[in-house]
Amino acid sequence: MPEYGSGVLRVGSYSVDTDSVERLIARHGPKALHLPDRADPALPWAVRQATLRALAAPPRLAGRWGDIALRGGAEGPWTLLFTGEVARYAQSVLHGDVSFSVTHRAGRITAHAVLTRAGTTPPAFPRETEVPR
Repeated sequence: MPEYGSGVLRVGSYSVDTDSVERLIARHGPKALHLPDRADPALPWAVRQATLRALAAPPRLAGRWGDIALRGGAEGPWTLLFTGEVARYAQSVLHGDVSFSVTHRAGRITAHAVLTRAGTTPPAFPRETEVPR
């Protein structure tokens, strides 16, 4: 049973061809793209882009993907770490959690980030009492 006040606020999705990310790395280098050394660099790229979309980041922040780091092992579990301008923006709009899922298929990685509202306790109402007649 969902908590009172919980729910999905926004969903962001991003799909990328792994060869495209490899070409970007070959051209600019992993440091320029703020990509960690890992077997599949397209994974953090897709997660960061999906997260920025779920946060509905304004254009000035949409290119700040370097401010989102993905921590965790090759198979997960993963944790997002916001820094810089994205951290300040996320703090102002994030009223819950960002959860995400990743799928791999035929040289393509797709990430879905879901921004949820934090659950709260329902308001307490006074119990009905009988009034003597």
